[in-house]
Amino acid sequence: MLNETLSDQELWEAILKEDSQAFAMLYNRYWLRLYKTASHYIKDNNACEEIVHDVFLIIWNKRRWLKIEHFASYLNATTRYEVFRYIKATKLSKLEYNESYVEDASSPVFNLGQAKLNELDIEHVLNGHLKELPKRCREIFYMSKIRQLSNDEIAKELGISKHTVENQLSYALKQLKVSMKDLPIMMIGLYFLLSQV
Repeated sequence: MLNETLSDQELWEAILKEDSQAFAMLYNRYWLRLYKTASHYIKDNNACEEIVHDVFLIIWNKRRWLKIEHFASYLNATTRYEVFRYIKATKLSKLEYNESYVEDASSPVFNLGQAKLNELDIEHVLNGHLKELPKRCREIFYMSKIRQLSNDEIAKELGISKHTVENQLSYALKQLKVSMKDLPIMMIGLYFLLSQV
């Protein structure tokens, strides 16, 4: 039977040795404090209880890798983090019914599913045309347009001059412009825009 007067550090050392009784003691010592911390931000009792439960579950599951020196501070910080994660998740998933909503016919409608399909089509066509470029030219193009590296960064990474990078990019763009002349330039721009998201 563990002694109630054991310090947090002593309990933590017992927890690291798989002592579930020490974990229960630590839980009983801190659950109310963490619940109050959560309820300061969230006025939902069930959500607060779930957050406290999650905090302790995280600690138990990650106990072998955690290095905790100040247990109370660590628990409070973890609780606040879980609270903010909960708030962010509920804000993102919250749906509200609004009877007075009037659809604005002039507002643009975007079909992201169709845009993604277009992106995949463009990517397939673009990759086909890129394969026709010399290997180094294709590599520089990918580094510039997909990895978003500057010409200086590409030159440094490949051990070539910035001027060579510029020439290779110019050549690649000229070749792509000719080979993809039937594809609307707006679609190519959309591909590069979406590939950066």
